[in-house]
Amino acid sequence: MSDTINLVRLRLKQDKTAAEWLKVNEKINEWARKQPGFRFRSLSETDEGEWIIMSYWESLEAANASEKSFGAEMMGLCEPLISPGSVTMSQSKAHLMQRG
Repeated sequence: MSDTINLVRLRLKQDKTAAEWLKVNEKINEWARKQPGFRFRSLSETDEGEWIIMSYWESLEAANASEKSFGAEMMGLCEPLISPGSVTMSQSKAHLMQRG
């Protein structure tokens, strides 16, 4: 079995701030830590205002289960902040993970 990476790219609505998004992500982090198979996640922002979320899971099954759970439990917190149509998601198999 291989670790799975979920990659999400999105933009916030024009009237929403990074501070608001980061506050919501504190709750998302709490939720993620409780999910079976969760390894870690990162959140970054490009100079152009695109947000990139990478989450690492111990398996494809754990990643897929988390997506379903996220939709049911957390999407209501995110939708008011995210620009409709800006979200792209992909999934990949991790071949190498190195920590410093």
